[in-house]
Amino acid sequence: MKNISLYIAKRYIFSKTNTNAVNIITSIAVCAILVATAALFIILSVFSGLEKMNLKYYSNVNPEIKISPAKGKVLDSTTFIVDVLKQQKDVKAFSKVIEEKVYIDYRGKQDIAYLKGVDENFTKVTRLDTVIYGGQYLDFNRDDNFIVSNGIAERLQLYIDPITPADLMMPKAGTGLIKQESDAFTQKDAYSIGVFMLNEQYDKHIFTILNLAQELLQLKDNQSYSIEVKTTGKKSLNEVKNELKKALGNQYKIETRQDLDSAFLKVMNMENLISYLIFTLVIIIACFNLAGTIIVIILDKTKEIQTMKSFGLTRQNIRNIFFFTGLIITSIAMFTGLLIASVIGLLQMNFGLVMASETIPFPFLFSIENFITVILTVLGLGAFVSWLMSRQVK
Repeated sequence: MKNISLYIAKRYIFSKTNTNAVNIITSIAVCAILVATAALFIILSVFSGLEKMNLKYYSNVNPEIKISPAKGKVLDSTTFIVDVLKQQKDVKAFSKVIEEKVYIDYRGKQDIAYLKGVDENFTKVTRLDTVIYGGQYLDFNRDDNFIVSNGIAERLQLYIDPITPADLMMPKAGTGLIKQESDAFTQKDAYSIGVFMLNEQYDKHIFTILNLAQELLQLKDNQSYSIEVKTTGKKSLNEVKNELKKALGNQYKIETRQDLDSAFLKVMNMENLISYLIFTLVIIIACFNLAGTIIVIILDKTKEIQTMKSFGLTRQNIRNIFFFTGLIITSIAMFTGLLIASVIGLLQMNFGLVMASETIPFPFLFSIENFITVILTVLGLGAFVSWLMSRQVK
């Protein structure tokens, strides 16, 4: 027999002659590692799903490329940039954008929000119009309308109201003595005509017509804060970014979607890493049960160990028996845990067992990386504990 240690280890695990105490302790070890494995896989899969879902939501409103001034906030004249963009073969569409904080007063309820003024080309650059779940998209034939995030709508009870306007206010730039409110703020009445739902980053946003934002900030028609660009997709975003840098010069900051989303991705990766470390610690704790199981089996098989020595098995062969015993227990628990976690994941994907909000279930994403991560983590820890405990055979 090529590997007698593995053969005997399998007999120890699946033999019906084991004492009740050994069977109970082995079952506890299997259950502990099983639960920890399932929990780790579920957490990693949920985080993968959240990352994908958030990136999808970001892509609905975040541009592929954003052009803004290298210094200051305002593009004093967009004429030069517009002329350059029209000459670029890899630019499909672009939109002028203004984004600034605004004070909202609606029927005695107030809030601070981020107002984003866009022109009529904005839907060619992003897909904002696809995330509106109530009302309609912006009406560019009027300059007194906006769409509001679900978060602000709930806080102010400001949904769709074509009759009662909301009061939008922004502080005026400049210095001097303020004698009355109109000296400190620019003010504009506007009507909410739609409600959109995105992620938490846009929970305090409202979108409006570019002209309205320019009036509130007292900007000229050819001024904006940035220009957002959509490419044809024939070249990578970094290639188009480099071409635009050459054409526009150093006085403009050019960022790709990856640059804009980098902070979010770092946070998600950090949360994912912390969760992984926490549940790896849970697996380590579960492996104490495995260590106890191997020690109990060694004590239970003391007479058999002496018999095997008399038949010529070396100390290393006998140690390998208990190493393989621990490895088999770990493997059974791990694959059973992965199977249970996969079933839970399929149920979550199809039936939404746990909800992230009233309408959105927690996403669950199967990925090869998560399977490999869990298998390597659990098998690695189980193998180490099994090797360590098998050294107890003298």
